[in-house]
Amino acid sequence: MEMQSENKRLNRRIADFYDGKTLFLTGAAGYLGVVLLEILLRCCPGICRIYILLREKKGVDARSRKEQIFKRKIFEKLREKQPDIFDKVHVVPGDVSLHNLGMNEADALKVAQEASIVFHCAATISFLKPLRFVLIQNAIGTDNVVEFCRKLKTLDTLVYTSTAYSNSNRKDEIEEIIYRLPFPAQRYLDELKNGDDESLKKLVSQCSPKWPNAYTFSKCLAENILADKASDLPIAIIRPSIIISVWKGVVRGYVEEGSGMVGLSLGIGKGFIRVLRVDTEKKIDHIPVDVVANAHIVAAWCTGTDRAQSPLVLNCTSGDVSPCTWGEYINTLFTMTLKYPLPKAYQHPKLILCKNPVYYFLLSIFEHYVPAFAIDGLLKLSGRKPKLVSLYRFLDKSLESIQTFVVNEWKFSTDNFKSLAEKMDAKDNEMFYVDLKGYGVDELTKDLPKGAPFYQWDIDRKQFAERMKTTYIRNLLTSFIKWVFLICMISIIFMLGTQIYQRCLS
Repeated sequence: MEMQSENKRLNRRIADFYDGKTLFLTGAAGYLGVVLLEILLRCCPGICRIYILLREKKGVDARSRKEQIFKRKIFEKLREKQPDIFDKVHVVPGDVSLHNLGMNEADALKVAQEASIVFHCAATISFLKPLRFVLIQNAIGTDNVVEFCRKLKTLDTLVYTSTAYSNSNRKDEIEEIIYRLPFPAQRYLDELKNGDDESLKKLVSQCSPKWPNAYTFSKCLAENILADKASDLPIAIIRPSIIISVWKGVVRGYVEEGSGMVGLSLGIGKGFIRVLRVDTEKKIDHIPVDVVANAHIVAAWCTGTDRAQSPLVLNCTSGDVSPCTWGEYINTLFTMTLKYPLPKAYQHPKLILCKNPVYYFLLSIFEHYVPAFAIDGLLKLSGRKPKLVSLYRFLDKSLESIQTFVVNEWKFSTDNFKSLAEKMDAKDNEMFYVDLKGYGVDELTKDLPKGAPFYQWDIDRKQFAERMKTTYIRNLLTSFIKWVFLICMISIIFMLGTQIYQRCLS
């Protein structure tokens, strides 16, 4: 691999750095990936081509998935104004978890010859998947990307998407450095490839303090892989906190289901989640997806032109600029859903926030499971499939997996992240903005109803008025079920108390 001198010249403008370059992007089908792809195509017109690594998913082959990606709302304006620009994007079938990224020899050779900037955004973000699966995707996947980068004819920079919670096992302020594990990264990789599940868990258990879940540990291990095996390469590590909707981008308010806290927001807005265990005084750190994407683009420019020392680690967080508590965050979302009702809603929104686990358990039984069992019974009697109880069980499992993050808070140092704005001129600061000045919790919801695809009413089989009527009827039904249950419970307690009292008198 050669490092050409021209790749180290100090390009004055960011777009100039990307002129004539070929990029290689993993995770292009993910939420961050599509926003990053859109900004690159729109703001860096001199890019020669972009190779995106995609795998077959749900029976849809990799090349067909490209069409699905560019049908998303975020690409609306590009489709209208520059439809030919998508010809710059070429799909390479593959999988980061496989040797040589699962590419065939011809594709691998072509990418290695042409690409000089690599964005590795692919990852599994599930908190519920088994340890081995998560580490194969996120750790071995990163190791495979590093191995492939060494095959490139020219490498200007490798930008890796981590998470601000890769070191969430720590209580002290999390700095913009790579925190080292007790053993070299290769030992974990060898155990993944050669050991069984028990020996893998035993090795990971020796890392202390313990991580909240396999996902956060996998991201720390991936950073250690970069430190151990790619220290001689120009690298940037971006650590975003909870990624939320587009702030200032081309489709303000754009967000996708399955990203960040969207599932929680939809559950509240559709009246499905009615009780939530959370410490309302604890801080939540969220960051707009367009700011995270811009941080990737600017960080690549910084490390690719020697404006920053490698590895450049960026805590892409907002807590020190725009602090926000869980209470403020959830109440803002709740107020928005009252003002702008969601399509396909279950009931009218109602939410009780509580910190005490016993209080939460009792309320969730009353608000969630009592109506769910009754309605499932009615569905079964009518010959339809019961589903509410299983959905609430899945909800409880999901909420339990994020419990650490709603009852704790972390402080992040952000000197490197803030320095990005200082390295750009005024025009680049406007186009590739990373400065969070003016950003706040109200900005979270201002444009969401206009930008989020799940707010488009054509996805609902019912018109607005009809949907409101349906949710009102469901509200009456669930209220009736809860009152009947409550009266029955009070009657039972009263009868038991009377019997006990009479026995005591006799």
